[in-house]
Amino acid sequence: MDDIGLFLQYQKEVAESKLKTIDRFQKGLQEQPVKRTSMVDVVEQVLIKAGRPLHISEIIEIADRDFGAHLDRDSVVSFVIKRMNAGRTFIRTAPNTFALRE
Repeated sequence: MDDIGLFLQYQKEVAESKLKTIDRFQKGLQEQPVKRTSMVDVVEQVLIKAGRPLHISEIIEIADRDFGAHLDRDSVVSFVIKRMNAGRTFIRTAPNTFALRE
């Protein structure tokens, strides 16, 4: 490659590097997408905040009011019972009343 070819190759690589840097900074300035919160996370947060066992109706009401999460009763009961039966996260203290496992 002659001197002009080397010079042009160098200029091209510098320009590409600058564009990559600009793109990286622009991406950093853009708002990051809001991470979705799972139903499990919402129910856990509700129970942590309450500090006591709650009936499923109370859990759903607090989740809606405090977290803006519209939970389906059957879905919540289903996953809470699955987690409870697996020995993780939740315990049942009364019919349809749950608390966090300590």
